[in-house]
Amino acid sequence: MKLNKLLRSIVIVSGMMGMLSAADIKWAPVLMDSIITFVPYTESAPPPILTEKKAYYPDETVSATINMKLSGDRDWVGIYPANASSDWGNVIAWNWVEEQGRVVLNRDGKPMPAGSYEVRLFFHNSTSKVEASYPFTVVDNSREFGTQGPYLDQVRSVKTTEDGKVTEAIYYVEGEMGLPTVIFMSGWKSNLEAYDGFLQYVASLGYCVVAKMERGECFTPDVYEEELSTQLSTARDTYHADISKLGIIGHSSGGGIVFYLMDYFQSNGIAGTAKSVVMSIDGWFPFGVTKAQLNSFDTPALLMQFGGLDGINQEGAHPDWDDYAGEPYHHYQDPRINLAIFKLLTYAGLEKEYVVLEANNNHGYIAGDYETIIARKDLLAPIDELLNHTLGTGDAIYFINRYDDVILDDTISEYRYYCHTAGFNFCDLGNPTFP
Repeated sequence: MKLNKLLRSIVIVSGMMGMLSAADIKWAPVLMDSIITFVPYTESAPPPILTEKKAYYPDETVSATINMKLSGDRDWVGIYPANASSDWGNVIAWNWVEEQGRVVLNRDGKPMPAGSYEVRLFFHNSTSKVEASYPFTVVDNSREFGTQGPYLDQVRSVKTTEDGKVTEAIYYVEGEMGLPTVIFMSGWKSNLEAYDGFLQYVASLGYCVVAKMERGECFTPDVYEEELSTQLSTARDTYHADISKLGIIGHSSGGGIVFYLMDYFQSNGIAGTAKSVVMSIDGWFPFGVTKAQLNSFDTPALLMQFGGLDGINQEGAHPDWDDYAGEPYHHYQDPRINLAIFKLLTYAGLEKEYVVLEANNNHGYIAGDYETIIARKDLLAPIDELLNHTLGTGDAIYFINRYDDVILDDTISEYRYYCHTAGFNFCDLGNPTFP
């Protein structure tokens, strides 16, 4: 690939300004076809003091990290309302600090009203001089699930394109460190740009989103192991994401392989070792895993079905990237597939949810720009709520289970599907069996 073509194929959203020395520039890996190339980025020194998050809920405990040399003489850190004087009467919470590192500012269960605040560092048990400060906000946690996330204005993206398609992307929250990570796998050969609104939304909730185009190899999901591992390393090292807290969301064929991918990253100690969740959105078969693996799968799971209780059943034409472009075909997203998966997730105490959306949507209901997606609260609310429950605050979930009237149906509950990890055949819905 010629250099000018390679450079055109990488879209970088960057804050690099001015003249930089060679020592200022670091290099992040980006996969192009089968070649790993490197793009420049800068990593500035951390602020002398900063909070772990830029936005807190009223009842959350605030923690700060000190990155500067202390005086060693009764140094302390306090929380103040933004623009308030440093008088002792304005202190909301405080703690002594004896060395660089993390300090917890516990308010003894007293919530802070939504608004703007600062952590301030003082030396010598005095309030006369602020040695360092850092702003943060408190947001109202009465925000309804499925509505605009608190970090929307800070969401930035880095995208890799190939032949006019976005094949990889990272959506991150500028200025935030230690946010959980979410992998997103697209539908079969689907341009990631089609999911831009959804990916912006997930990032706006406070997650670093690593997105990958499912390029038609869902039958052998191991082909994504190295590529996604590289993207996770970039999310951690370049965008300061916490990959030990991992969600994997997939749509269509991408939804089918979330189980394999989570098992791979956890069993190899790569990611998802602290907290995890998988979400199959109108997903296909769980390629790469066996019945026994599903029985022992211990990560919380959401299976979401479009098209009502009957699933998606529609006529269409093969897309222009297919070998049969333009020719008619019948598409059926059979709900028995996900009902069978749901039944096989039998690990003791496993949190699992099956959500059915109304029949007036189609298989591409997750695609669209931000303005389109934010109006689809029925899609976003369960995803928002379960991400918050598993990777965020741990708050309880209040899903309305809509599978009870179908999961017990004998015909459906005894459904079996064909799922080979190698030597695969496409699934025969008329006479499927386990390998």
